[in-house]
Amino acid sequence: MEYQILTPGDQGYPKRLIDRLGKGVPEKIYYWGPLNFLNKFTMAVISADSITGLALWTTNQLLFTIREYDLNLIGGWHSVMETEIFRLGLFRKNMTVTLFTAKGLEMETFESFLETRFYPPLHEFPEREEYFRRAKDGKLLMLSVSPPEEAKMKRPNIINRNWLACVLSDVVFVPFAEKGTKTLALTKQLLSAQIPIFTTDHEDNKALHQLGIPGLSRKSVGAYLEKLGCRHAMAMEEKNDPIILHEPISKVEEKIPKLLQGKFNF
Repeated sequence: MEYQILTPGDQGYPKRLIDRLGKGVPEKIYYWGPLNFLNKFTMAVISADSITGLALWTTNQLLFTIREYDLNLIGGWHSVMETEIFRLGLFRKNMTVTLFTAKGLEMETFESFLETRFYPPLHEFPEREEYFRRAKDGKLLMLSVSPPEEAKMKRPNIINRNWLACVLSDVVFVPFAEKGTKTLALTKQLLSAQIPIFTTDHEDNKALHQLGIPGLSRKSVGAYLEKLGCRHAMAMEEKNDPIILHEPISKVEEKIPKLLQGKFNF
């Protein structure tokens, strides 16, 4: 399958990039799949890898509510928490997922991207098959702004990718960030650009709260999303029609019993 290319003069070029970046937009966006995913309400996810167990648990609580909304998720899906949200991104039919790679699309395929996100023990989860099915059926979107022949995950490309994923979004969810992390640095950049951003209300996110970023709970996140224009999806699907029939609480917690006692640093 041959990737396609968008330039700023093309009709399908994301208007949000032009509105927010002006002349600083990428000269070329390479993509596979349905570009109209970006026309939906889109939520980017960025999270530091050193997330605490309790902060992870609190994030999963918010996901109980977030999954009820009609939205498109976008991200690079690398850190532990990002991968967990990515895994559950197709829980309902109203949710779509955009994959944003830092590699070039001559080197990155849906298969190579998905294989690295469903590493053991995640390869045993049923969502893996749903992702591969959607990729085969043309129901996943992958983006890249790296040169097509780029085979490595270079730091400048990763930083640029993360920034652009957030710029493409209606709102950014930061499950965890602490002082000294690249995630907190990006968060400050997003605040300066006046891009809506939220986190959880857990005390481990005090570095984010001190910046004035709203800390939300399972009960309050719905109203926040609706205020930004996101639609509740219950009217669009039957209540008992999820794609994956299981509780969306992380199985990472089951496989790592001591999770709540420390931090991830994978």
